[in-house]
Amino acid sequence: MNTRQQIAQQRANLAIAEFLKELFTPPYVISESTFDETKESAVECAKQNVDAASLTEREKEVAKESVELFANDVARKFKVAMKQSGKIV
Repeated sequence: MNTRQQIAQQRANLAIAEFLKELFTPPYVISESTFDETKESAVECAKQNVDAASLTEREKEVAKESVELFANDVARKFKVAMKQSGKIV
């Protein structure tokens, strides 16, 4: 793992830890900013992994775009459901 990958991985780990801390600590809700940071850090981590893969530059571009589109779509749907259930504020 190169330095950029390690930093992206650490950022993702910290975001996930904060997400879980908020979810399992009273009042058992997640702030919208924590939710967004978790998604963004996961996307960045995935993009760093794509960069490390042995793909052509074009394949890397397509993979990064696909990762970002997929993550944003999933996060949007998950955020709506969490707001409806009162778990995100």
